[in-house]
Amino acid sequence: MLVLVALAGCSIGGEDGKGTAQAAGTPSASAEPTHGTGDYRPPTDLCSNVDFGPLTAAVAPRAGSPKGEKTGSDPATASGAACLQGFKTAGTKTDGRSIVYCSAWKNVAIAIKQHSYRLSSARREAKGPVVPVPGLGRAAFRYENVKDSAPFATDLRLMVRDSNLECEVQVQSLNLLTGQQIKAAWPAMAETARALLPKLRP
Repeated sequence: MLVLVALAGCSIGGEDGKGTAQAAGTPSASAEPTHGTGDYRPPTDLCSNVDFGPLTAAVAPRAGSPKGEKTGSDPATASGAACLQGFKTAGTKTDGRSIVYCSAWKNVAIAIKQHSYRLSSARREAKGPVVPVPGLGRAAFRYENVKDSAPFATDLRLMVRDSNLECEVQVQSLNLLTGQQIKAAWPAMAETARALLPKLRP
């Protein structure tokens, strides 16, 4: 099914630097320098670094091989990469997926503003609360998205910022995931991001 295997059209708002930062407060794990270029260079290949094992164990078996592409329409501001892995959430056909996006912003200050903007947007897009995830990068939160989530019945999102890097882990399914699958997905998404960040440092 094309909707599950094509990365085209799966971009997330603000990855290309077009989002307008707002003044919403962003939780921070600790004080950090807000000037300079940051600790990360733009990633060019996520699929060789992302371990989908935790999500496979928690949510659903894999369907096929992961597919990657570069992202960022304005490399002078931010650029990065994406990796998509299909899942079989309710049967033998590909009916779900996980996508990991990571972009390195040109400096830490812009990354902080962008993460703040994403946090304020999430509060308008979420079904239920936007939940902070302590101990993951410099700031992280998760929520179930309901805005523009079609054709997916379940759309889970985790946003992580560390220095000038911002990563998003998505889990989406054409069928409603069970409460047990969603409960297991959240820590698996965090584990996926936590294992990925050190691999992206130069």
